[in-house]
Amino acid sequence: MNHLEAFAQYLRAHDKSDLTIQAYTRDVRLFTRWFRQRTGEELQPELVTPLDVRAYRDWLLDKGSSPNTCARKLAALSAFFRWAKEAGLVRFDPTAEIRRPRQVTLAPKWLTKSQRHALLREVQKAVQLGELKAGGDVSQVCLWRPRRDLAVIVLLLNAGLRVREMSALTLSDVEIGRRAGQVRVLGKGSKERVIPLNAEARKALADWLQIRPKVKTDALFVTQLGTPLSARSVQGIVEKYARRAGLEGVTAHTLRHTFGKSLVDAGVPLDRVAMLLGHSSINTTRIYTTPSQADLAEAVERLK
Repeated sequence: MNHLEAFAQYLRAHDKSDLTIQAYTRDVRLFTRWFRQRTGEELQPELVTPLDVRAYRDWLLDKGSSPNTCARKLAALSAFFRWAKEAGLVRFDPTAEIRRPRQVTLAPKWLTKSQRHALLREVQKAVQLGELKAGGDVSQVCLWRPRRDLAVIVLLLNAGLRVREMSALTLSDVEIGRRAGQVRVLGKGSKERVIPLNAEARKALADWLQIRPKVKTDALFVTQLGTPLSARSVQGIVEKYARRAGLEGVTAHTLRHTFGKSLVDAGVPLDRVAMLLGHSSINTTRIYTTPSQADLAEAVERLK
């Protein structure tokens, strides 16, 4: 097993998301190429010095990387050397004393109300067309798959689950009544939280469960083959309907951020938002009080 594979396993064991693992390993590959070109040596963790990391930081900034991008790439390197130290490959972390560029705090991307409606409209259109094509036969894939997709997207928007949490849900994790419902989630660090379901989420889930194929797995969401829906497939569902709605750069995590932002805008206290999102620190939740780029653009437009 090479260093990158072992590093990826380390990140996975620390419950990092697939997107984070992909980003960190990509950033380490970039550093590997830079290190080879600069020193003429293949990257070995024990050969990297603080001078190398400082030179890499300066190279990133010189070639036009923003302070935020540079800081993220250095964060990936720090994680890599934490792994290397724990694995006994190095005795000290060459990134430890390197000053990172000052970051500009910007809020994460979330959907506006109109964007949210555009996304949901595309899924609901697929449901209606599927029902028309199926002609009442609930076993038809053209009917149950759009209903599944609608339930996935509605649950992301109204419960704020992480992708891995969504794909890990089982039938027993969901309780739906006429006036109330909840979903039990196993989050980061194996911490369990219970999220109440609003009427929109309860209806979407009830409609899906009504026609969910009878398969051996107890996964809440399943594929056409009767296997549990993977985290990658959840991402694919979101991206498919976002493209149809003309929305760029929308991921499942965007919908999680939309849930958090919607709660804060509705006046929900930050400590409750943190509990619903499974944040271990309320400081993480404060990002939803930071204006987004769209918020700033809207503020400037008011000057007209």
